[in-house]
Amino acid sequence: MAMADNIVMSEMTWTEVDEAMKDRPVGILPVGAIEAHGPHLPLNAATVIAVEMAKRGAAKLKEHGVSALILPPVSFTVSEFAASFPGTLSISPETSLALLRDVCVVSAKRFRAVALANIHLEPAHIECVKAAVEEARKLGASVCWADVSKKRWADLLGETFAKGDHAGAFETSLMMAAAPQLVRERERISLPPVDGLAPALKKGAKNYKDAGGEDAYFGDPTAASAEEGEASFEALGEILSVSIMEHLGSKA
Repeated sequence: MAMADNIVMSEMTWTEVDEAMKDRPVGILPVGAIEAHGPHLPLNAATVIAVEMAKRGAAKLKEHGVSALILPPVSFTVSEFAASFPGTLSISPETSLALLRDVCVVSAKRFRAVALANIHLEPAHIECVKAAVEEARKLGASVCWADVSKKRWADLLGETFAKGDHAGAFETSLMMAAAPQLVRERERISLPPVDGLAPALKKGAKNYKDAGGEDAYFGDPTAASAEEGEASFEALGEILSVSIMEHLGSKA
């Protein structure tokens, strides 16, 4: 019965899902990207992190007596900032919005609520997420989104995150905690630090190269550690579970 504790829906059978539905679970939808994350992290880093964030959030919800299942992640999203780098696959905002909205609506028919776990912070992508959540709600879906960029979470996530990290110490630490086998250690330890993305975004940079990220990373990958990643996942799990509990409370 090792499968009994599995909450990753795509790895469950329909009968196992049927059984899990008796607890009126929340469905957590990890939202990622397929984009360049420096020479040291894989293209699916944002997806790997979102899935792990969902698992951490689910564990915290369980402590509050709320069960959750992790929906299959949405990896195809808007990633225009990295579009010039090999491997990056960016879809149109229209397609992204429709995909996210439809997945929310169809999932909300079965789950007590649907919550999005997202760490891909490209502005055009965030616009899609916001619009998808709004449209899904208009169609009657009970959907919420844990927006990690909100001021209220700044202290939890810390300075590195605030500076606009992309595959720097923040995201690299998360990957070292969640999937160390996917981190290219030799590359990581040899990378010079690059200024955070935030100031370049404010100046209107439209892609990573314009923003000074010749190798598609921002921040300091050498400062990363699995311990730091654990602490950040603790914070992300907290943000997700609090956001979901607040949503359920407002629906009660």
